[in-house]
Amino acid sequence: MSVNKADKNLLISVGIIIVIFVGGYASLVAYSGFSSPFSIVMSQSMQHDPHQSEIGCIDTGDIVIVQDPSKAEIQSYIDGTKSGYQSFGYYGSVIIYNRGGNQNPVIHRAIIWLEYNPENDTWSAPSLQGYSGAWHYEYIDENGETVINNSDYNNIRGTLYFDDITVSLKDVSISLDGLEKKSGFLTMGDNPETNTTFDQASSIIDHPIGYEDIRSVPVFEIPWLGTIKILVNGGQNLEDVPNSLPSLIMLFVTIFGFLMLIDATSLYRNKILLNDELRRIRQWKK
Repeated sequence: MSVNKADKNLLISVGIIIVIFVGGYASLVAYSGFSSPFSIVMSQSMQHDPHQSEIGCIDTGDIVIVQDPSKAEIQSYIDGTKSGYQSFGYYGSVIIYNRGGNQNPVIHRAIIWLEYNPENDTWSAPSLQGYSGAWHYEYIDENGETVINNSDYNNIRGTLYFDDITVSLKDVSISLDGLEKKSGFLTMGDNPETNTTFDQASSIIDHPIGYEDIRSVPVFEIPWLGTIKILVNGGQNLEDVPNSLPSLIMLFVTIFGFLMLIDATSLYRNKILLNDELRRIRQWKK
């Protein structure tokens, strides 16, 4: 069976689209290190504005493209303030870590790496060398007196304090005595209202996040697209991003309108070409 020219062009176009899609997805899989390189954000803990979504930040209903930790460079917030490295609107890397059991993974920012020193039950934080922000720790010495130190980052103990950190300039503290004795990142969500302290100082997790706990590292945001899945699952937390669904609808309308414009332009050009051809035929017959 012969194929006319229009059908042949359609098949070629569909084939090109499939090749681009499959090739692009294969490249994304190779880059991320995962067969499924996408993760949908279900909570508002990383929002910079607690009441609406913003492009460039991680909001409820966003999809993030993730990378295997072995492929990614992970910098803490403290490191980022010195190197200039930023991700998703502020200094440092955002990580997705496992909590164990049947608990959902958490997507939060790595704030500082603490190295546990078992020989004297203290903690080291070498990244504090050269850090320009305000920090200190307090502990009770053998004489029962309160000691305050803001320079010895190799023997941190007691309660660790930071002033004006992250995008919302939070004042936070954490009692190191209550932590599980292991090295790892202290983590925290960006949301200025719902996440006002370290995860390790709340009920989220009871230990620093080691590299073995890190599930993936978000590297890119696709805004609003995950809203569809959240709607199918009941719309939980979408009240925190009331502009996401209208933004998604406008995105689809814009894309559809752009495709219609391309199609209309093509039809108009073909009509002009056809009229020119008919005009030449009439002149030839004369």
